[in-house]
Amino acid sequence: MSVAQLTQKGQILVPKHLRRKLGLKPGGKVHLAEEEGRLVLTPVPPDPIQAATGFLKGRFSLTQDLRREHREEARRERKARSR
Repeated sequence: MSVAQLTQKGQILVPKHLRRKLGLKPGGKVHLAEEEGRLVLTPVPPDPIQAATGFLKGRFSLTQDLRREHREEARRERKARSR
């Protein structure tokens, strides 16, 4: 566990071993959140879109899912009209 001192401006120095471990670079951004009375500091990737790319695993197609859903909805509507 590391202890950091707060400056008069509210700044803290993240210890070097933690900066290295988390990949924090000068000018990099971090997300700050309060959780159950604790301050949580999370690194923000330089390109959040690219970092999120590929997080869903498996073989699927949103386009095919939407087309299938549209066909099913059209069938239900035709069925409802024929009654």
